[in-house]
Amino acid sequence: MNTKRIVAGLIDFFIIALIYEIPFAIFVMLPLITGQISSDIVIERALYCTLFALFLLIFKDIFKNGSIGKRIMKLEIVDSKTQEKALLTKRILRNVTWVLSFIEVIFLIASDKRIGDRIAGTEVLEKNAN
Repeated sequence: MNTKRIVAGLIDFFIIALIYEIPFAIFVMLPLITGQISSDIVIERALYCTLFALFLLIFKDIFKNGSIGKRIMKLEIVDSKTQEKALLTKRILRNVTWVLSFIEVIFLIASDKRIGDRIAGTEVLEKNAN
């Protein structure tokens, strides 16, 4: 199960990285290469692009069936107590802790449960066959 979660996470990170690269290329790299902006503006725009990527990471599970990676790996986010699909607020709350991404990855590998899942009271399970 842990392997499926890691693969789903890698798929999601890859997709987010691709989406992130579009505004980064347009608003940071292209003007920088053509000499149209100063270094102060480059730093500001790079920060905005990074915040955009973080936004995507936090809200990646807003759809009821979860992120694209979870759909591909046939995983779902459920409430730990009821085992029903987790509410939207819980799906978002569990991703806020990705700000601590390195620590989150270590927790997932070591304990099979992320910090975000512990805080939100969620679990990631294989989808039922129904």
